[in-house]
Amino acid sequence: MAKDWIISERYETPVLEPGKPSPATWPWLKNVVWLFLLSRLFFFETAGLAYIYLPHAWVETPPGRLPPSGNFFYHILAGLWVHWDGLWYLSIANVGYANRPQATAFFPLYPLVMKLFGGGVVSGMLVSMACFLVALYVFARLVTLDMGPRVAWFSILALAVFPTSFYFNAVYSESLFLLLAVSSLYSLRTGRYWIAGILGALATLTSTYGMVLCLPFLWVIWRSHGFRIKRLVHILWMPAGLVSYMIFLIPRFGDPLVFEKVQKFWGRHFELFPVTIFDAFKSAYHALPIFFNPHQLFATGVPTTTASNFFNLLFGIFAIVIAIVSAKRIPFYLWLYMLGALLLPFTYPAGDPLMSIPRLTLEAFPIFIGIGSIMARIHWTRALYFIVAIPSGMLLTALFATAHWVA
Repeated sequence: MAKDWIISERYETPVLEPGKPSPATWPWLKNVVWLFLLSRLFFFETAGLAYIYLPHAWVETPPGRLPPSGNFFYHILAGLWVHWDGLWYLSIANVGYANRPQATAFFPLYPLVMKLFGGGVVSGMLVSMACFLVALYVFARLVTLDMGPRVAWFSILALAVFPTSFYFNAVYSESLFLLLAVSSLYSLRTGRYWIAGILGALATLTSTYGMVLCLPFLWVIWRSHGFRIKRLVHILWMPAGLVSYMIFLIPRFGDPLVFEKVQKFWGRHFELFPVTIFDAFKSAYHALPIFFNPHQLFATGVPTTTASNFFNLLFGIFAIVIAIVSAKRIPFYLWLYMLGALLLPFTYPAGDPLMSIPRLTLEAFPIFIGIGSIMARIHWTRALYFIVAIPSGMLLTALFATAHWVA
């Protein structure tokens, strides 16, 4: 007999039938909007001041694409938000993949949406911020279903002020992926499997992390309906999204797996989890002299990734600790997704060990539910989180705004 709960015995949460209202509502839309505005303005102001007063590194650009032109005020308001991967997304939105195999590592949906709204830097920023605003609301609804509005509030608060949350302002795909992935899981949680599957496929067209959604899909559907093929077939939506991208690549590059093969260009390689951790400690040790020297940290010239190895390790340890602590605090289907999303950067690093983990933590968004559950129960952790997150966010935003490597 199919079970009527989808998480585990300790939650015993029934699947909500499609079309029926949620038993928990989120009446604080105004609070979500205020949180969005205040957090985005904080990162905008920090980035603008850093751009004005701190030394700049050279902006590295993808082949065939120059940095965005514009006057000084344009760069303060928009140009500084398109560094690093943002320039690749910008170039894809304007000239496509243009026989650049290395560009296929950047999945197509985000630059396509950018192109629909003009394809410029401002378009990319508006898409990112609009997606983030809606994602905050849907994320709050998702957490409310299982853990109540109190934990939901602290979860979105932790997400909005996280040190690398400034990427939700930038020409990066994080906001769009967050919106699609969270919406997919919300639809899954409420029994709308077709909607969940389509959103999951779109998430996979935004980032490879969309494939991790297969894990919560399998768990939820199996615990709710057993091995009913009619239901389990919805797990195939995410691979279908990836296959559609592969089909798109065949006439352009003659190879459906080119996006995987070019990962070597970006330094990605398989590594055992313990080896990655060990190498991360060694790299962090060598990065200490640079990280604690402002003149080297904000040096002009060609940017380096060396200093980032120090905070890569800190973010990596933080993610592991939260994953362990939250194992019994958050619904298992969300914890399962978080585990899969964290295993990717730990076992498939790019170049330096744990490179980009400060940003990729955003993809493992159930981490913020774990943080929110702690903040909801233990009062002093709220102040501690802000004491650490705000200065860290200012530093990392300043580095990004001045074209130094962050994540």
